[in-house]
Amino acid sequence: MIEISKTHLVGALAFLMAWGYGVNAFAGEATSVVTELQASIMTIMKDGRDLGYTGRYQTISPTVENTHDLATIARLVVGRHWQGFDASQKSTFVKTFRTLSISMYAGRFKDYGGEQFNILSETALKRGNRKLVTSHFVKSDGKKITFNYILHRVHGQWKIISVSVNGVSDLALKRAEYGGILRKDGFPTLIERLKTQIQKNTHEH
Repeated sequence: MIEISKTHLVGALAFLMAWGYGVNAFAGEATSVVTELQASIMTIMKDGRDLGYTGRYQTISPTVENTHDLATIARLVVGRHWQGFDASQKSTFVKTFRTLSISMYAGRFKDYGGEQFNILSETALKRGNRKLVTSHFVKSDGKKITFNYILHRVHGQWKIISVSVNGVSDLALKRAEYGGILRKDGFPTLIERLKTQIQKNTHEH
């Protein structure tokens, strides 16, 4: 996922309101998924230094699995190249991408200084069975960072398939990056690059 400084909840709504996260009263099903994720992010931020990277990873891992459709995101980020992967490559890529996605949360969200999330809206999108949930991440200095989450419904549950930060789509960035690696250097190099990034995230103490 995208770093907050890009220039790069299983809490219920009552939990969020008690902590003052500013959740709107309408809070639809898609919003509930986003607030579940954001509550877990707040947990690892507040306990970040005590938990360490491993603790943060273990804490947020079930939430990321529950709130994201990681298998679909993995297919989307490689675009047309997915059809060229054999069964083993598909399995390897999804597994590695899942680990990378969780490691990004565990590596980036490690400190707390009074930040909070505020849900702004939930909107049905015209394209497919999708919804857009917009949220502000309010930093300790009052600066607001806009998070846009696109979710679709799978197996009866809303799942995140795309996250944009201040208008920058993480999915689009990864698709461009991964596509370039696959065209120039091939599948093994892409997997090695992802593993290198995972290792880098583990050192974000």
